[in-house]
Amino acid sequence: MKKLARELVDKMPLLTVNRSADVAMANAQINQASIENTIIDLRRASEGHEPPSAIVVAAGPSLHRQNSVSHIVAADYQGTIIAADGALSHCLREGLIPDYVVTLDPHPSRIARWFGDPNIDAVEDDYFRRQDLDPDMGVNELQRNQELIELVNKHGPNIKLVASTSVSSSVTKRCNQAGMPIYWWNPLFDDIESPNSLTRQIFNMNGVPCMVSGGNVGSAAWVFAHGVLGIKSIAVVGMDFSYAPDTPLNMTQYFNEMSALFGDNVREAYIDVYNPSRKETWFTDPAYYWYRQMFLEMTRDADCQTFNCTEGGILFGKGVKSLALNKFLASY
Repeated sequence: MKKLARELVDKMPLLTVNRSADVAMANAQINQASIENTIIDLRRASEGHEPPSAIVVAAGPSLHRQNSVSHIVAADYQGTIIAADGALSHCLREGLIPDYVVTLDPHPSRIARWFGDPNIDAVEDDYFRRQDLDPDMGVNELQRNQELIELVNKHGPNIKLVASTSVSSSVTKRCNQAGMPIYWWNPLFDDIESPNSLTRQIFNMNGVPCMVSGGNVGSAAWVFAHGVLGIKSIAVVGMDFSYAPDTPLNMTQYFNEMSALFGDNVREAYIDVYNPSRKETWFTDPAYYWYRQMFLEMTRDADCQTFNCTEGGILFGKGVKSLALNKFLASY
């Protein structure tokens, strides 16, 4: 790994907290008035009849490259479906209605777009034209947004939203409008035993149970599946933590931020990782690489089986078994 990339990976825990602390606290204060149910209610409801298996649908590029959702639909999978917010639009268009959708990011405007944002009349932010989480969202953006509004309004009452208290109130308002029942949780930003812990401050304010997130919504969905619902066999799809080999740098998630920092040396901040099962070299950035390391740490300690059915990306190592999605669907 290049020196610059390694330095950034090592700093990611502190950078993540510093970047989100103020806005997370502000959002938690606003959301406090909306809190009725929490993930504890979902845990109590599942006790004694935990689902035998689940599929976590994250929003990495392999979700589209491998047509994972269409395979799940074709197999008539009867287990639990837990989607990251960025995968919801693709799931609904393909006819897969998740049981749960997990949301985490505190961004003030972008995240509401994953649910169809009725307040958009023009698109100035180029994020959805650059990202690879759902390429369809970056084409005919206003039309796609309207289509998603209609889909979420139709299916929202049958989808439980598992919402971090850090999310923008724009997400809360949108999901309430669509009739989605909301179950809240506090992310663990830092060591809750620390005297100046942000996590402790938010917990003392709202009393909402805390849950490890792994720093990103896909990992949080996996934690929810195992830690809250008690599911013992969990497959993940779209969990790439990286970019496909042919992805232009300027189409990566954090390119603008890293380019501003490193200019012409920005390529030095990216990390190449060879995937032996796919015989491909994918590349990642320090944030995604750190998310991957955190996910592998969690799976090694977890009392469940985790199957990576992504069929791409850089998620491999102890605690995760690589398995073709069709084989998982045939077995579970």
